Amino acid sequence: MKNGCRIRSFRFGELDDAAIAAWEDLEHRPLEGNAFLSPSFVIPAMHHLAAPEERRKTLFVFVETTAAAKETIGAGIFVESPGSLDFPVPHLKAFRTAHSYLSGLLLDRDYAHEAAQAILEFICGKAKWHGVEFVDTPADSPQAGLLHDVAKEFRASWHRIYASHRAVFNPNEGGEAYFEANLPGRRRKEMRRLIRRLEEAGHVHWKTAFGSEVEESAVDGFLKCEHKGWKGTKKTSLRSKAAHENFFREMIQRFREREQLFFTELSVGDRMIASNVNLVSGGAGFAFKISYDPDFAKFAPGLLNEYEFIRRAPSLPLPLSYVDSCADEGSFIDQLWVGRRALESGVLGTSLLGNIVLAQIGRLRRLKNWYSPSQKPENPSS
Repeated sequence: MKNGCRIRSFRFGELDDAAIAAWEDLEHRPLEGNAFLSPSFVIPAMHHLAAPEERRKTLFVFVETTAAAKETIGAGIFVESPGSLDFPVPHLKAFRTAHSYLSGLLLDRDYAHEAAQAILEFICGKAKWHGVEFVDTPADSPQAGLLHDVAKEFRASWHRIYASHRAVFNPNEGGEAYFEANLPGRRRKEMRRLIRRLEEAGHVHWKTAFGSEVEESAVDGFLKCEHKGWKGTKKTSLRSKAAHENFFREMIQRFREREQLFFTELSVGDRMIASNVNLVSGGAGFAFKISYDPDFAKFAPGLLNEYEFIRRAPSLPLPLSYVDSCADEGSFIDQLWVGRRALESGVLGTSLLGNIVLAQIGRLRRLKNWYSPSQKPENPSS
């Protein structure tokens, strides 16, 4: 590599303790945090969610400095694809699972440009790949701007397929002043009314648990509530499939051991009626999953749980620049969290053939949207 870096690429079975430790260290100093690229997330996903063929096709690309310390300054995880409807030539897909809400790269904040250059040089230098597909990657961050600039150095072109916005919240901006500034009076009155009604059913208690404070009973309670509700009915809850529950339990254990996790819970008496699982990575939080007891649905317990989190956030030990809701546009959280981050999905063409194919597909997609203007653009396949 020409910028003082070198690439180490390997398959999942070749990951050793030293590589995982370097990866964990990188996660503490990224330009942009991403819990879904944390070893605490990816390793359990590979254990329980990935089919054997997918494990064989998953490529870990780490960037190391050539200095004596051999520090890892960048990481990308990709799955090789022979082609898809969105990009019908061989390419890479940025790693994601059914439980991933963000894709991208991990780049050391002090060496982000060098790390991005090394990864793009590695990918562009392989004739067998013609691009990289990303789903839900940040579009308005310093890292996004850096990646677009580095892509130009290699004549790689970004072809956006879909754009969206997601609710985010800065814990330092919470408290009663937040509600007064951002919620209409009638909305604040409704939240207080729901709490009073809930108090008629018993003593209402809200709490948080951080890292090693998260007990197995909290994990079990979350899974039970999620499965009891509509997700269980539709067979989309974590407990509906053993592999997904096993993934969740191992993932929670790994984040817990590294103190990169917090739960929020709303209870009535001794009964937990709403729970929120939050992951922490690189100074950012990620609201991974929520659950609530459907027996208390008329009190909107999930909404009240978030309300209490916002109200108490400034007093909590949360040194986070923001919490990503990980929720689709139009979710109930949009009513409470007024901050937004821009996301986009698309393909980075890394070869002449790749960019020609993507340009033609773009023309066809625009023509289709012209004939069907009300139709929402489709997200890339995972």
